[in-house]
Amino acid sequence: MLSFGKLRSPRFHKKDAKHDDKFIHDYSVLPYMIQYRVPTDSELKAGPQPYANPIKFIFEKGGVESFDWSENRLRFNRFPLIDSNVLAKRSKRPRNVKILTSDFIEDSLYNPNYGYFSREVVIFQPGKPFNYPELKDREDFMNQWLHAYKKYDDRKRATFSQGKRKDSTDKIRMSSQSKKITGSENSTSLENPSLQLWHTPTELFQPYYGQALAKYILANYKMNSFPYGDLIIYEVGAGNGTLMLNVLDYLEQHEPEVYRRTKYKIIEISTKLFVKQHSRITRHMDKVEIINKNVLDWDEVVDEPCFVIALEVFDNLSHDVIRYDISDNKPYQGYVLIDEHNDFREFYSPELEPFTAKFLRCRENSDTPISQIPDHPVNQLKFVKKLKNTFDPLRNGLSDPEYVPTRLYKFFEILKTYFPNHQLLASDFSSLDKTIKGYNAPVVQTMLRNNMVNTDSYMCDQGFFDIMFPTDFEVMSSIYKEVTGKVCNTCTHEDFLRTWGDVDATTTKSGENPMLELYSNASFIYS
Repeated sequence: MLSFGKLRSPRFHKKDAKHDDKFIHDYSVLPYMIQYRVPTDSELKAGPQPYANPIKFIFEKGGVESFDWSENRLRFNRFPLIDSNVLAKRSKRPRNVKILTSDFIEDSLYNPNYGYFSREVVIFQPGKPFNYPELKDREDFMNQWLHAYKKYDDRKRATFSQGKRKDSTDKIRMSSQSKKITGSENSTSLENPSLQLWHTPTELFQPYYGQALAKYILANYKMNSFPYGDLIIYEVGAGNGTLMLNVLDYLEQHEPEVYRRTKYKIIEISTKLFVKQHSRITRHMDKVEIINKNVLDWDEVVDEPCFVIALEVFDNLSHDVIRYDISDNKPYQGYVLIDEHNDFREFYSPELEPFTAKFLRCRENSDTPISQIPDHPVNQLKFVKKLKNTFDPLRNGLSDPEYVPTRLYKFFEILKTYFPNHQLLASDFSSLDKTIKGYNAPVVQTMLRNNMVNTDSYMCDQGFFDIMFPTDFEVMSSIYKEVTGKVCNTCTHEDFLRTWGDVDATTTKSGENPMLELYSNASFIYS
């Protein structure tokens, strides 16, 4: 059974009258309701402060925990700290530990035994490219796509044994339902197949999408390196390997001299996709190297000029969560405490994890400090923040949450350290629908019996939910420049493809162009 909410307070736990040893979870208290605040030394020394909040008084008299900050610190210190690298070696979900939010999310997504991406996740691959000039309009394209999608789903489902759990595979990557592809909730309704099928623009618009990227790379290579250096391309997370094939096919056909000097290297975290990519490189065997490794563990210096491609990588890079003291804006680092009953509590410590602290410093030194971000929790009016805490004292004097892209920041540091002469070409989602509460917050969702299920917290049973984050491209371009020292630009998905793509080849009879018009909530960053 999927567990959407986790109880956090032992005082709400109940025991059966006839079976006193039987523990029963009370799901009336959800994981995001209480923020357990770990006090600083000075706060602990000062002791409880007087307040005039009748709601808090009622909660305290009712036995709600978390208001005793000294008890919060004792409990926080009592739990040992663990990280996702240690958990990757385990086959069971952890208990009686505390873990950084980023490690909790990373474990939920990538644990090789129970993580979301270790399950049967399949990337949709059309049998052949769509013939756009023969299609009536965008709706005709959607119908053709859905027909091919269902056909592919039926074929893949037939390969699964009857003994597999249906609930754990009832997922299609309709991120924020159809909005992830269309950018609109009023799009064609979709019959969701039952497999964990993803769709990506690389597959959906092949070969034209890959050719657009090839043209961009070719133009920049000829301007900066040709004929003195080879064309070296690194792709992070290559899926089915379709982009690799489209790029190399284009170079082989249109630029044979450049093709002879091309080296295409894939950095792939998924062992299953690593095997699939190997099976598809027969035509370009001498050009391709596939490395089964997490790019965040990369430790080899690449001195040569190269292009680094990352398509739909940013959205599943783990984030940390922080909240700010509503009085002085001091940041507090988020942790998840998992007790012996597998219940989750969210604790906030004044001691920042190193990458979180580095990100915050870097952002303040960049072109987009907090003061330049209108929607940031710190920039809410002070009386609004106090009002929220008055009516919800379980917030413990803390602001709304901010989800900080610490893993993306680490990726930029890896580019600076190990790929000093790189050019970045990345695309991802600048906005997502139905996110949980907070600034830069993710969508947390899964498919259950052909129905999209969203939840209000990232603290769900690990491995059952996809957790996807939008990217603020304006902020991250500033961070990228601050970390690497390289100039970069951003543009919409449509603008990039209108510049580099074959617009005529992807235009329907009505003049509509699905490759330009769909994925309207995606953007590019390039250096």
